[in-house]
Amino acid sequence: MKTRNLLLLFIGLQLSLFAQEDITEGAIRIPMINLNAGFHIPGGDLSDRFGNSGLFGVGFQLKNKNNIYWGFDGAGLSGSTIIESDIINIISADSIDIIDVNGNTASIRFWERGAHAQFVVGKIIPVLAPNENSGFFVQAGLGYMYHKIRIEDIGNQSPQLNSEMLKGYDRLSMGISTSEFIGYRYFSNNQKINFFIGLEFIQAFTQDVRQYDYNAQTAYQDKRLDLLSGIKFGWTFPLYKKSDNQYYYY
Repeated sequence: MKTRNLLLLFIGLQLSLFAQEDITEGAIRIPMINLNAGFHIPGGDLSDRFGNSGLFGVGFQLKNKNNIYWGFDGAGLSGSTIIESDIINIISADSIDIIDVNGNTASIRFWERGAHAQFVVGKIIPVLAPNENSGFFVQAGLGYMYHKIRIEDIGNQSPQLNSEMLKGYDRLSMGISTSEFIGYRYFSNNQKINFFIGLEFIQAFTQDVRQYDYNAQTAYQDKRLDLLSGIKFGWTFPLYKKSDNQYYYY
């Protein structure tokens, strides 16, 4: 019985942390979880390798009563358009196909894959907003990005493309990134509809990290400037603090 009461007390204390404040009274402190998606156009060296791509991620941010917020974002990078055409020419029979262990033409697909993680800080300006917590915002970020060409061997019948050999073809690149984001953030007065939308710009200072390019038969020397520009939308789940006039009994 005592254990049960302690458990109920613990659950009640946790729930009290997420009880709602009145967002219409003014700017308030809001911890929040964001789910977001973006559509980006490549620029710089990235446009020589990939086409348009998507970023799908999650983040946590904390906004204070001055409408300044900070936090972390992480997103996966995905695309289906590969610009480079000489990825595995050295093992292709006719610069397109390779032969699998059964003597058949292997089915090979290429994808863009990667990730971007960053620390962000921003400011909300309550203009054209339903309350003082909403409005236009500006944001800056500092983080890390990686991207590569995912080579998919359907059926895994090609020893030329085993897990170790793929490292010589995938062009894995990594480096520090900066970002800028301008947009509009909305917290509804009834606390049910909360979102943001805007334009995001990412600059990644990457370098090919594989020691050797099997296709070119030379060591990687590239230092790259990879750019992404696009529109980003996110849905926000605010974690409101308990207001002072609320009481809980156990």
